[in-house]
Amino acid sequence: MSVFSDLLSEYITMKDVGVYPLSQFCGLDRSSMYKIINGKRKPAGEDVVRKMAQFMQLTPQEKIDFMNAFYIARMGAEVYYRRKSVGELIETFSCREGKKEYIFHEAEIAKLELNGGSGEIPFRGAVHVRHAILQLFFGEAVKEDGKISVLVQPDFDFAMELLQVLGEQNPNLTIHHLFCMNNNEKLTSMRKNYNLSCLQKILPICACGCDYRAWYYYDNVAARLNEFRLFPYLILTEHCALAFSADYQNAILFREETTLRMMREMFEGYLKQSEPLFERLDTVQSQLGYTETLIRHFVASDSPRYFFQRMPCLSGLLTAEMLERHLVKEMPGREQMIRAVAQYAKVMQTQVLDKKTTMFFSEDGVKSFLETGRVDEYPKECYSPLDFDERIALIRRFLALRDHTNLRMIRETKERAEHALNISVNANEGYLLFQTRTERLIYLSIREPSVLTAFYDYLESMRPEELCTEEEMLERVEAILHEFVACHSREGSI
Repeated sequence: MSVFSDLLSEYITMKDVGVYPLSQFCGLDRSSMYKIINGKRKPAGEDVVRKMAQFMQLTPQEKIDFMNAFYIARMGAEVYYRRKSVGELIETFSCREGKKEYIFHEAEIAKLELNGGSGEIPFRGAVHVRHAILQLFFGEAVKEDGKISVLVQPDFDFAMELLQVLGEQNPNLTIHHLFCMNNNEKLTSMRKNYNLSCLQKILPICACGCDYRAWYYYDNVAARLNEFRLFPYLILTEHCALAFSADYQNAILFREETTLRMMREMFEGYLKQSEPLFERLDTVQSQLGYTETLIRHFVASDSPRYFFQRMPCLSGLLTAEMLERHLVKEMPGREQMIRAVAQYAKVMQTQVLDKKTTMFFSEDGVKSFLETGRVDEYPKECYSPLDFDERIALIRRFLALRDHTNLRMIRETKERAEHALNISVNANEGYLLFQTRTERLIYLSIREPSVLTAFYDYLESMRPEELCTEEEMLERVEAILHEFVACHSREGSI
């Protein structure tokens, strides 16, 4: 038996469904249907499962559960929930504003004075431990060059949400974060892929605007956290260190300088034994250098490559004339950047945009580009918006790529294109691209193998119902272009 066959049997019994008429409706013989019911055979495809759901007159939620059970039976629970976790991470990325009301309510409650003195202070109970963490974070974040070092798992929501809020308000804050990633794909009690859940907690801090760096090491997380370890977690600031238990119920504050020095040395030693989760690329020069290297690797590899962007990936279609016209005249290294971007575009058009490449985009992304005249890949302060005719020409050039590149238009989503997570990946390497709250562009080179594999597998296995057909894609984009031209005619020049 399987999850799917168990649920099918339950629905057949609950709804008093006859097996023979169900078989006829689905185009199967009775013997085949019984094998599916008994878990000895899987349905041939989604169409058969949808026919079963229709015949059994399932409610919308029952149908969702039924289809999910089919996907789990077909691909396995670990793969299904890993792909689901990636989808949720992408869909919820733009909804990442810190919970300010919650955090500042806590700030009003906390009245502890932790700095000063040299003795240790014990804390008992989650409320007191949380107040101590809050005071440490706030005290360091308001400094001109504050630095917080944390050894804590990303599923500690209170600490992660607080760091996000403080990072949004204090862009000069430096956060060094060390945590454990799971060395197996076993699901958590919440049916989640643990490593992807960690990434979902971490990305909002990456995007908040402060200098956040993350390192990881491997272990069996479930076994590690179930061991008898008195104080496995640690927070270090300039004048204090707080060691606390895995259940956040007990903690000890250290303030003596000799002890703090020892803990800082230990923490730095741990970082040297760990791996950076990503390489952060903050400058235009480093971003151009990295993308140029990545594209060369993409060309050299036999692996399919995927570009997932709500806004179409248009940087490879920019012409030297466009760059000359729109790049800010006073920008340092302007001529070098024009040459670098032009070379990138040439390599993209001649070597990358082929049948091994799939480019995902959305209807909202097309609208966003036409409205703003800006592409995702370059900071806004570097160039002026493209002209009306240039915007239309780029979209038409993008559509023309379908003759030798796989273009896939995502069906309607809740995401806004300008706050979305962009992904470029093949089987060996890739990066994430997004804007901070202050509209700074951040490129994160993906270093951790299981995260890279998860993104690659998700894009490789996107289901047809999540994407428009080529006819739908062309029809929708042409309608958007028509409306844009009509709006321009009514309102005058852009």
